[in-house]
Amino acid sequence: MSDPYRISLSDLRHQEGSQADLSLTITEPDFATDLVKTEGDVDIEGTLQSVSEGVLVTAHATYDTVAECARCLKVVEEPGDADLTELFFYPNRAKALQESGDEEAEELPLIEDDTINLEVLLRDTIVGQMPFIPRCEPDCQGLCGVCGERLADLPEDHAHEQAPTEPDPLDELRAKLVAEERGE
Repeated sequence: MSDPYRISLSDLRHQEGSQADLSLTITEPDFATDLVKTEGDVDIEGTLQSVSEGVLVTAHATYDTVAECARCLKVVEEPGDADLTELFFYPNRAKALQESGDEEAEELPLIEDDTINLEVLLRDTIVGQMPFIPRCEPDCQGLCGVCGERLADLPEDHAHEQAPTEPDPLDELRAKLVAEERGE
């Protein structure tokens, strides 16, 4: 089975300034946070360009996300898009950087067997753009604390008759401690 994120560079001349078009669809990738995930395919359009250090990828990705509103639990589906830019290094260039003392050179994305792997670039970019706390609307009021229905779906005069409650043991203890402090 081939890796859908791995791109062959066989059509790109290794001459500085050479370019090739990049058009790719990743079928249903599993990019997600705890609350948001991609849904469907990710489409990528862009260019590959030979540079002295390796291959520069410049592209644009489009995708869809699905989540539950953190306040009211309504399903939220939104389109997304991301600009991708990454320099993939020839192994000998990365090694030269490591030998010159560049501590970050060990983490550089590499060209391997005349291919590049876009998975980390895509995942980091797309997941990095996902909302930390998804909401259906910026001012979502959430759920009714009594019946659990979405407040946005309920009439403005929505109310519940409150049953008498038993005294809270913590309130009683708090009152006793305050009275002791006052010397009562």
